[in-house]
Amino acid sequence: MGILWEIVQTGLMYGQKRKSDRVEDRVAFLEDQLAATQNTIRNLVKKLEEQHARDFDGDGKVG
Repeated sequence: MGILWEIVQTGLMYGQKRKSDRVEDRVAFLEDQLAATQNTIRNLVKKLEEQHARDFDGDGKVG
């Protein structure tokens, strides 16, 4: 449930941030969101690998 709540909050934050006047501000915000999304996906894959004892991302290790 925590991941879903994070996604909802991210959507709400993006809705407020995109009202910004400066393109540079929007780009910086989107870069931060991309990094956060990638981190969330990495954590999700790690948890899935641990729960299923399988290597989903092809890095040669589980977890």
